[in-house]
Amino acid sequence: MAAQDENKETAMGATSRIAESRRVNRRYRYVVISGAAAVLLILLGISLKIHSGARGDIEIQFNRQQLLIADQASGRIVSFLGELTASLRFSARFLRTVGPGHPGRMIAIAGLYERLGGRPRINQVGILREGAPDPDASLQENPGILSRCPLGAESCFLIVRKGEEPEFIFAAVPTGNRDWVFATVLLEDLARVFINPVQSGLKGRAWLMDGAGRILISPGFPVFEGVRLGDIASRRGDERLKRSAARMSRGERGFDWHFDFRPGKVSRKGRTLTAFTPLLVGPEQWTLAVTASSSEVSDLVRRTFRKSLLVTSFGFAVIIAAALLILDRERRRIRVEDRLHWSGQVLESKTRLQALFDGITDSICILDENFRILMVNREMSLLLDCEIPDLLFLTWGGEGGAPLPEGLADRSIAIRTFESGRRGTAERSVELPGGRRIDAELYSYPIFGAGGRPHQVILYIKDVTERRALEQQLLQQERLTIVGKMSAQVAHEIRNPLSAINLNAELLGDELGGYAGEETAEAWSLLRSIKNEVDILRQVTDDYLKFVRMPRSGRRVGDINELLDDLLNFHAEEGASLGIRVERSFSVDIPEVEFDETQFRLAFQNLILNAFDAMSEGGRLLVRTVAGPEGTVGIDIEDQGIGIPVKDQESMFTPFFTTKASGTGLGLVLTQQILSEHRGTIRFSSQEKMGTTFHISLPEAAPVEAKA
Repeated sequence: MAAQDENKETAMGATSRIAESRRVNRRYRYVVISGAAAVLLILLGISLKIHSGARGDIEIQFNRQQLLIADQASGRIVSFLGELTASLRFSARFLRTVGPGHPGRMIAIAGLYERLGGRPRINQVGILREGAPDPDASLQENPGILSRCPLGAESCFLIVRKGEEPEFIFAAVPTGNRDWVFATVLLEDLARVFINPVQSGLKGRAWLMDGAGRILISPGFPVFEGVRLGDIASRRGDERLKRSAARMSRGERGFDWHFDFRPGKVSRKGRTLTAFTPLLVGPEQWTLAVTASSSEVSDLVRRTFRKSLLVTSFGFAVIIAAALLILDRERRRIRVEDRLHWSGQVLESKTRLQALFDGITDSICILDENFRILMVNREMSLLLDCEIPDLLFLTWGGEGGAPLPEGLADRSIAIRTFESGRRGTAERSVELPGGRRIDAELYSYPIFGAGGRPHQVILYIKDVTERRALEQQLLQQERLTIVGKMSAQVAHEIRNPLSAINLNAELLGDELGGYAGEETAEAWSLLRSIKNEVDILRQVTDDYLKFVRMPRSGRRVGDINELLDDLLNFHAEEGASLGIRVERSFSVDIPEVEFDETQFRLAFQNLILNAFDAMSEGGRLLVRTVAGPEGTVGIDIEDQGIGIPVKDQESMFTPFFTTKASGTGLGLVLTQQILSEHRGTIRFSSQEKMGTTFHISLPEAAPVEAKA
């Protein structure tokens, strides 16, 4: 019995503890909920107060900005009208100095029109006479307006109205003799230039009101134009708008808010912020106002309040989760540091790659599948004569794309690489923007994406102009070597028979001399023909051997002007007999050069004689020397001959190519070889029937080191 009572007491004690725990738990829950609700209400009240105060502060700040916009816009209008009057006075002073029929009057009027900005700022500019009708129908009302200007005034500034509404501004200045120079500005042009462009916020606008409180210009709401702002305020019952209208009519400057009065808006919930400033338009005082909806300001405050409310609502959750947030923040910090570390590594790698990219002396760029330039090195920008930022993301060879020379615009090589995934090659002859033409080899390499197909292409452009020129030079040298050996062999084989033929011809001449009484004229003619042909063949063989076995160079340092002057004096008599005028233009500032006199005489003699042959009907031969760049000497030999046909210009330095009936085709080749052995260059420019100029460049003689 006692045991049962003890068990019962134990059970009751446990139940009581459980109930007590429940009550404590429930009480704690109520306290927490009540406390949380109280804190939330307090925070909500504080947020509402902050919201209200922040909205008012931001509206005032926004209105101040609108006031600055209004001041700037009105200042532009006043400045334009002041410039209008000043320009009219300036033109009037000029027109007083010229007569009515002077052509300068129209020029002055045209200059005045351009000075004032023309259309759409100025509607009309011209000259009026007091009391005289204007023949121009569009100006016929202006003499009547002019009659309203006070007599003897230095200027006249009127606002012309159509009914009660201003239509245009009329400004005039007397020029004397009852003439006035005038200009008119339409109100709609004033609105288009100075009022319509004014923007406040996203949807704010400016509008103009005259001194009587009548709205003159209201962009977007033309229904209000011609209506008094005070009447609108009375119909709407908006006392704040009525006070603002009264302040504007008094010419005050300031800002305020009022209820929205746009067409169709009958609710008094929407608020409008308006800033206004006065401006003088001639004799009248107008007001320019800038208006924007308060919603642009309140939306920002509302978003801020909403965020504050959300923060308040989750305040307790933030407190409970503080430890987790701290851990998460630490984890995020570590992650950010890790990202920053890897970003620095990536940036460093990219910088290193770009430096390597720019260090390549050939032109490289990377194109995507739309042929847009993703990356380009410095050499490519120099090739295209553009800055690297200007080339990025332009289309290669497309409409409105990169400024490519014609030889590079073809993107077929990149297309083949995108399609096949294999490397492509091509050769192009490209004319660069400066006019220089280069030979280029193009290579395209695929960059494969994750799907295993090319998603980018590397375009590699190699300038092989110098290599091609060197290959051509080596090929030409090999040909000259082979031709030289053949020429030497052929010349030796021909010289001996020629000597025998020449000797026998002389003996035959002696024999013919013994037939004094016989008719031998025909025989002598044949004999002379044989000897002439033999002399021609001997000259050809001598030229061939001279080309093959050039004499050893005995060079000296000297003045090239002296050699050219002596050579021209030697050929002066021959030139005069052909009607050729030899002229010299020698620079005294050229450096000395190292040359073999015999070889140089031969080289320049070939050029002079070629010039004589080109001027069969006479002309002028000009030999000019100048100091070239980097210590070089430039020599120009210019004739007024028949010129070189375009089809022959590429072959002029080819052995055995000649345009002369009896030429060997070795003169220019020999000249080129002599100049090449002296580290010089030769080129020419020619136009048919205009003449030819050979340009020669020789290096300055190396300085002689003094012996110790």
